[in-house]
Amino acid sequence: MKRDQSFDHLAERYDRLADLTEDPIADWLPTVLPERRRRAIDLGCGAGRHAVVLAEYFDQVDAIDLSGPMIRLARRKRARSNITYLESDILDVSGQYDFVTSAATLHHVADLSDVLRHIRSLVAVGGGVALADTVSPRPSNPRWWLYGGEVRKLFRNITRRGVGTRGRSSGWRPGTGWTTG
Repeated sequence: MKRDQSFDHLAERYDRLADLTEDPIADWLPTVLPERRRRAIDLGCGAGRHAVVLAEYFDQVDAIDLSGPMIRLARRKRARSNITYLESDILDVSGQYDFVTSAATLHHVADLSDVLRHIRSLVAVGGGVALADTVSPRPSNPRWWLYGGEVRKLFRNITRRGVGTRGRSSGWRPGTGWTTG
């Protein structure tokens, strides 16, 4: 993954947006787990949302992300005794895992074929893999497409939950970043 595509500069904002939206991956993950549940890895873990889900089912979870600020945020907000958060590139990870997962990460990698081969090498015999992403034949999805999807989810969740959830409201205007009130 290229360093310039990391979420270093907006880790807290990205995590706050995730607080306001549904996470269907977190609901789906427990339904696809293998029977053997010793070791799992979350590739591109971000702030650790899915690592926490895996920690409920596995003895040990390694959660890696290229972004140092995301890893620090995960350690601060989602620390568990059986989760190890590591700042690393996917291709630098080694080991054998009963379960390998990655959500919304693979569209950032430069060579998808190489990364998929590497992911396959991480899966232990009898293990499983769950990958969820928006991979496109184009080199990367246009930013407007990604932002548009997130804004639609945000409005849908605001309509359902209301603006004042948890005593705070957040808003986004193009070019201004997040505002918190």
